[in-house]
Amino acid sequence: MKIYVDIDETICYYAGDRNYENAIPYPERIKRINQLYNEGNEITYYTARGVTTGIDWRAVTLAQLDKWGCRYHHLSMYEKPNYDLLICDKAINSEAFFKK
Repeated sequence: MKIYVDIDETICYYAGDRNYENAIPYPERIKRINQLYNEGNEITYYTARGVTTGIDWRAVTLAQLDKWGCRYHHLSMYEKPNYDLLICDKAINSEAFFKK
């Protein structure tokens, strides 16, 4: 199965303002995504970091995924649209997914 996982507010959060360099990981959520990876699923992390501002957050994001122990196949950046609401037949809210 191909699984896309958002980064901000899904596998990490912010104690104050959203400053990507200060993102705090959710270890249990990362563990669950890693389990999906270990089960043979294709994991792609994707993010809208930098889409609006044009700032290149790739190095910061790669370092965070590595530091947090994230297992994945791909990182998709600059392709995710910056939106406030996603309406999709396959979408699952991260809060609902991680409560299972």
